[in-house]
Amino acid sequence: MTQYPVAPSNAILIGGVPLFMEFEAATALILPGDVVQFNNAAGGDCTIKEAVVDSQEAIGIANIHPIPGATPPRGGNMVTPFAVGDQVEVLRGDLIVYLRVAHTNAIQCGEMVQPAAGGEVYAFACNTDDDCQRIAQSLSTIASDTTTFQWGIFALERFG
Repeated sequence: MTQYPVAPSNAILIGGVPLFMEFEAATALILPGDVVQFNNAAGGDCTIKEAVVDSQEAIGIANIHPIPGATPPRGGNMVTPFAVGDQVEVLRGDLIVYLRVAHTNAIQCGEMVQPAAGGEVYAFACNTDDDCQRIAQSLSTIASDTTTFQWGIFALERFG
């Protein structure tokens, strides 16, 4: 059986036809592959930040979208964050994407996930967590890592 590849350093989108939107970064913590939400939508602020733990307000996934002027360009790979004020391309739709998995969390193939702190994702607990927090289903198994986050392959559910 064919296995999905290891995450490349220059792509978040694996499959599907995305809807692209652009928003201004409110923080310097957004990495490509992060789940993002509006910074303060109730206050009329449509800048974005990395999703907070158990967010019900996530709007999509930050895409790799190089911002010139820095070496390497900010947001141009999976490990270079955007800066405050950068235009961040956000993906929505029925997509297969790479997402960052919280470092203390193990995800099984087929398991649902929800936003963790800092734009990462972690396991969704059925019958415990709010259904509005569920965003994607894992298409791979990711082992827990105590030192850094992991990349996983996910089918977006909430943003379709």
